[in-house]
Formats: sequence, structure tokens, C-alpha cells
Amino acid sequence: MHKPIQKYISLCAILSMSMIHATDVAPHFSIRSQGFNSVRRVPSQTYHHVHLPNYGDHGCGPAYGSFWLTGEYTRSFRGFDIARCLFGDAINDDHCMKIQGSRVAGRDANALLADYFYLPTDFDSCVCFSPRIQNVILDMNYYVGMDNIWKGLYFAMEAPITWTKWALNIRENVQNAGVNGYDAGYFTAGPLARSALNENFKAFAAGGAPGTITQVSNDAATQQTTTQLQGLQFAKMRKSSTRTTVSELRYYLGWNFLLKDDYHMGFHIEASAPTGNRPHAEWLFEPQNGNNKHTEIGAGLHGHYTFSRSEDENRSWTFEAALDVTHLLKSHQTRTFDLVDKPLSRYMPALQMTENVVGLFNASGTAPSAQFANLITPVANITTFDVDVTVGAQLDLIAFFRYEKDNFMCGEGTMTWDFGYNLYYRSCEDIDLRCGCNQFDANTWALKGDAQVYGFAVNGTPAVTATVPLSATESEATINAGTNFGANGVVNSAAILAAKRNPNIDNPALAFTTGSVPLRVNFADDLTAANPQINSSFNPVFIQQSDINFTRTKQLTNKLFSKWQFTFTNREKWVPYCGWGFEVEFAQGEGDDCNTCDDNNDCDNDCDSSCEDVNGSCLRCGLSQWGIFANIGISYQ
Repeated sequence: MHKPIQKYISLCAILSMSMIHATDVAPHFSIRSQGFNSVRRVPSQTYHHVHLPNYGDHGCGPAYGSFWLTGEYTRSFRGFDIARCLFGDAINDDHCMKIQGSRVAGRDANALLADYFYLPTDFDSCVCFSPRIQNVILDMNYYVGMDNIWKGLYFAMEAPITWTKWALNIRENVQNAGVNGYDAGYFTAGPLARSALNENFKAFAAGGAPGTITQVSNDAATQQTTTQLQGLQFAKMRKSSTRTTVSELRYYLGWNFLLKDDYHMGFHIEASAPTGNRPHAEWLFEPQNGNNKHTEIGAGLHGHYTFSRSEDENRSWTFEAALDVTHLLKSHQTRTFDLVDKPLSRYMPALQMTENVVGLFNASGTAPSAQFANLITPVANITTFDVDVTVGAQLDLIAFFRYEKDNFMCGEGTMTWDFGYNLYYRSCEDIDLRCGCNQFDANTWALKGDAQVYGFAVNGTPAVTATVPLSATESEATINAGTNFGANGVVNSAAILAAKRNPNIDNPALAFTTGSVPLRVNFADDLTAANPQINSSFNPVFIQQSDINFTRTKQLTNKLFSKWQFTFTNREKWVPYCGWGFEVEFAQGEGDDCNTCDDNNDCDNDCDSSCEDVNGSCLRCGLSQWGIFANIGISYQ
């Protein structure tokens, strides 16, 4: 093997291991549509009902057809795989993630930082998830053979009515609810009491926040500072939600160009009309009923061959296969994204910045490029976009054996038993920004991390303390920790004071206000070491559109199934039938393309008037589920 090729393969392996398993989580969990399932449709089509041979020639004979109803209940398993797609490495083997504040003794470095969620610095809890998806489906199918128009011509349609329940099953075990409030400067101009904070993580996940805080911000009581602490508007979490609708309407127009008793071969074109729901991103695990509002067009092949018959022709073995491939056209959706290399950063706090800098300078008298504008909001609220999503190809392949026995139940009819395999594959999504709707505001937002956002000026005789918004940002902060207090937390008072000075923010430099008055850590008339000078960022580091990871998903599942069906073949014109079966589907787990840009290796995430691709990495997430189903039908000839 050539050395350049070896290097390329090695690089792909490194990227796949280090970038996907450690960093990427799915912004939207998508599944195969409840209506796109050949296991419910194809085995029901025994050759006493559809694809009938020798049923009239071109322009002759009446139409024939079949109508059947299939009811199915499905339930997901391997909930841990769903949780890993949604939360990545934050989930441990117990399906839980730790939430700990920056001042928890012996803090777990893998815990999510409670400070981000408006929780006390000594808060400690464990949040667990048991994701589960259930479906109850009534699938209505109709087939009509149109040999009277053209031999082998047929039309079919499918309308699955689906009730679906998506349960994140979030639960929280609070080890320590915490008593600490926040010192002046961390979130607000004045101290923030414990009573103003969220009760637990579940409260934050549901959108809870302290809201608008107005405080007197100088000793003379002549200045007030209002800080807005906003809650989640998108990617919120709840226990469960349901939705009932027709998933989609599917249509098939086909022609059997080979049609004999022991074999047939045909093809069809197909389309679907989206009647389900589309993602709106308000909730992290929102129910999907249908195919996310994609219109589909495609084609398929199908055929069978009876390779064994008994001498009395009462028993036979048949092999059958069918393939459906569709393209999912553009669907307008709303999705929430993380920042590049920062999984779950949608739940981190972002600072709104303003270029109108007032009273903030470095030692040389130079103002920063921007200053905190008194608004803190979760990143999810600024990285939620209206997007157009397309899927290149969706494939459903079914192959199975059928055993058939005639003169069953004292000659009343025919029994068939099917058992086989089903493969489902959906290629990686393609995402385009709807540029006329949402453009990211450049040089407006920055990561807060665990930085102090206000400094305090002590000046005059007697001393008067005034509040000045800083420009402190932490672009290197993660969901686990900021850069000042560190991943293991700080409990020593001297270390806490040192961390409050903003030593590890972006581009740190000592901060001053008008008249070269130093800005200090604490809201106090104390010029001793207990109130040291604070740093601010000169200059702050903004979140840019290129920092947003427009993560996509793809799917691959393998399914085994079996079905029994009985047909009352002793009838002449109206032929009833019924059956039942089960299926078990296994989703293939995490995976990724080596290239984390789009298929053309275009890493430019800028969005111009033509709405260029902004595709990021592609994560493989699928649904493992089992199902039981039963059908009844009647054919006419």
C-alpha cells in the first residue's frame, strides 16, 4: 500500500475516534418513518391477492384488487444508544450524567457545570434518562391490478395512521440542593440569592431562569443595573409527549413485466405526500410522526421465485425480495446546533456584547472592541436555525422465504409462513440555511464560561463603589467547566478569590474605568488584598457562524421478522385473509465519515445570498425496536 494512502486511512481513523466519539452529539434524533416499512406491506401480498398471473390480456378482463388493514405495536429498546446520541460522553454506564457546581469538593471533571444552569455553586445531582419510543399503527393498504388496461399494470396506496409516544423519561437524584448564591459580578451587578436560582437541573431543562434582575449598583444608590438571565427557548427537555396523525400517504404505480405462476418480476415508481409533523426544535426529544415533512420520490423492484413444490402441489417454498429507494426532497425544519468541538454547548451561557463601550479600558487606556450588554442566554437560543434538509437516498430492502401449504384446516384455505431479513439505510442529511430567515449575528455573542461579567470601581472620599460591565469571555470553556475555576472545582477561599480575578479568560488584561481607576473583584469599599483588581478580555472572542457545528445524521438498521397468514381460498369472488407476525430491528451505532465537511470537502460555513451548504460532521444514530402486528384483508376478483 502506498504511504500517502496509509497516512490518509490513519488520519480517517484518528478523526473518527477523536472527533465523533468524544465530541459529536445529534442535534435532532430522527427515525425511519412509521409508514416506510416493507415488512408490514410486502409479506401481506401473497399471490392469492396481488400480482395475479394470467388475469386477462391487454384491454381484457375486469380489474382485481385487495384491501387490507395491518395493526402494529412497536417499542424501542437499547435506550442507552439513544441517550448516547443525544448526550454523548456526558452519559455514563448508568444512563446518567452528573451535574456539579464549581465549588463542589472533589468535583468530577466529567460532570456538567451546574453554574451554567442557574444552580448553586455547591449543587450536586445526577440526571438519568431512559429514552423510549412507542408506536401504535393502523396501516391501510389498497392494491388494484389493472390488467384490463395493460397486462401486469397495477396501482397501490398506503395510509398509516400512527399514535407515537416519545419519552425521554428524565429523572433527577439531587445529592445536594446547595445553599450558595452568587457573589456580585458573576451573573448580576449585585449578589444573587439561592432563592432566585433554579431548584434543580430539570427546572432549567424546562426553561426555568432567574429572569430580569434589577439591582442598585453603587453605594450612592444613584445607579441601577438590570441584567437579563434568560432560560431555554429551544432544546428543552420533558418527560414525554405524544402525537397522532397520518404519517404520510404513499403511492405506487408498477408493471410486472414477468408474471407467471412460479415467478414474477416487476418494478414501480413511488411517491409520498407528507402528512406528519416537522421538527420545531422547542424540545430536544420531540415526537416524529412520519418522515419529518419530506416529500419523497423513488422507485422499486420486486419479484419472487417458487423453487420447490410437492408432487401433489399442496406445499411449496418460495423466495421473494423487494427493494425501495426514495429521495427525500427539501423539508423546511428548525434545529438547534452545538458549537464545533463542544458537545452540549447549546446548554452553556452566552453573553450578548455591544460595541458601545463605556468606562472600560486597559492599562494603556485602550477600550476593548465590545463590552457585556447585560444579557445572558443559553447558547441554544442563538444557535437555532431555520434550515432546509434533504436526504439523498433512503433504502428499504426485504428478502424472505415463504412456506405455503394448501388445503389447510380441512381444505378451508392456505397457510403461509414468511421469515426473512430487512435492511434499512438512510444517507447523510444535507443541510442548507434558509438565509432569508435566520442569519447568525456576528460579533454579538460570546461564551461566558465561569467568568465574572462585572467589575467594581472604588473611588472618592468617602469611597463609592460603582459597577462596570466587563468584556470577559471564555472561548475555551466547555460544558464541563469554565477556564477560571477548572474542571475539579475550587473550595479554598484564597483559590476562589484568585479565580474570581478572571485569570484564564480570553486575552486577559487588568481592567480600569474612567480616570484610570482599577476595577476590582468585589462590590466592597475595600482596597486591600481582599478586593484585588480584576481582568477583562482585550479583546473578547466572539462566537462566529463558522463555530457552529451543523451536525447531520444518517441511519442503518438490520431487521429480522416472521409472519403467518391464512387465506380462505375456498371462496370464489371475495377472498378474506388474516395473519400476524413480529419483527426485531437492530440499529447500527455511532459512526462517521472521515470528512467532517460536506461531500465536496467544502469547509466554508459562511452563508451568502445563495444559501451555501453549512454541513458539519455526520453521526450515525438509529432506532432499535421490536414490533408485533396483525392484519386482516379481503381480495376481490
